[in-house]
Amino acid sequence: MTITTINKDMAKKTLTLAMKQERLSIIKAAGNFLCDQPQGDLYGAYKELKEAQEDGNGSSLADNYVVVWEPLVYMTVDQMVEVIENSAKGSDEPEMPEVIKNINWEDLKGQKSVLLKLIDEIEKCKLPDAILTVPVEAAEALNGILHLIDSLQDYAVDECGLEENKVFDLHPDE
Repeated sequence: MTITTINKDMAKKTLTLAMKQERLSIIKAAGNFLCDQPQGDLYGAYKELKEAQEDGNGSSLADNYVVVWEPLVYMTVDQMVEVIENSAKGSDEPEMPEVIKNINWEDLKGQKSVLLKLIDEIEKCKLPDAILTVPVEAAEALNGILHLIDSLQDYAVDECGLEENKVFDLHPDE
């Protein structure tokens, strides 16, 4: 067996796996909008809607081609295909809130580092407020900000699937 044959076999397996995953996503999504079909499964019903769309019947009622959940009987083929495909796409990817998407993680790591150092210095000092350029009470406020940053970082890694190295300032021993 040559390397080319092995690569072709691997490509076929990868394609087959991707097709199976797509099929499962479509079935899961279609289940939100279509009823059990008298003939075939939900993927077959989706394919039937796609064929109707390709044949130029996108503005026809989806209910003319497949069994649709009753409140949706007035949706067109185009509308039904769109909601199924959008739902299928979203079912594979966790929805990340805008607040997490828009965070500059490099800046945040640096800000967190500064806060940690500042909190440590304030807590070590224990001198009267008049001598400090930052009041001792600031340590409590800064600790609150630090907890917020910790929570955002934990959420980004645990819930949104971002890489720890992107979110946290990890040292080699961590």
